[in-house]
Amino acid sequence: MSENKEKILIVEDEVLIAFSLKKMLEPFFSSEMANDFDEAKLLLTHKDFDLVLIDITLPGDNTGLDLAKLINEQFSIPFIFTTALTDPVTLEKVTDLKPSAYLSKPVESVNLITAINLALSNQNNIFKIEIGKQVYYFQSKDFLFAEADHIYVEIYLKSGKNQILRTTMSYLEEVFPSKYFKRINRSVAVNPYHISKIVNDKLYLEDKVFKISKHF
Repeated sequence: MSENKEKILIVEDEVLIAFSLKKMLEPFFSSEMANDFDEAKLLLTHKDFDLVLIDITLPGDNTGLDLAKLINEQFSIPFIFTTALTDPVTLEKVTDLKPSAYLSKPVESVNLITAINLALSNQNNIFKIEIGKQVYYFQSKDFLFAEADHIYVEIYLKSGKNQILRTTMSYLEEVFPSKYFKRINRSVAVNPYHISKIVNDKLYLEDKVFKISKHF
């Protein structure tokens, strides 16, 4: 990957506002746009994002509040509301959903970038894995790839302090944050942030080359 910029999903049905937000983000982040709940859900399901900007008022049956609830339940990434609604009822609903920030429209560039940077820095990038009585701590972006060998899995880290765990890939798939842990074949999972390129069924990561199975 040529860029290591954090990726933001902009969910906004007014095209001019969406492009205005995208332009504000351009120097600092990469971004994609979704027009409504269904399009946002589709993108979130198939792509990795670090944060979502959500307009509360969206076309269709599902609002930005519904999207925030879905993100909390299924994706566990931070989100920021952008809206012109400031009535007490809306504010109460917004607070219950625990957004990283709430920005009133029209959104100013400096407020937007500051809110996003705060939200991203507050993310818990250290996670733990419990295997029996052992507890292991990993920093998400330090993780390069995992490779299984019978009843063991070796965790390769950018820091060079690799760990061999007596566990299964299926268990690690459950406990690792999904955005940092993607299975590419039966015995290997990689961190998408460290992929340098993919050519046909070959995946290049650091000085390693892996084969991508059709099943995964």
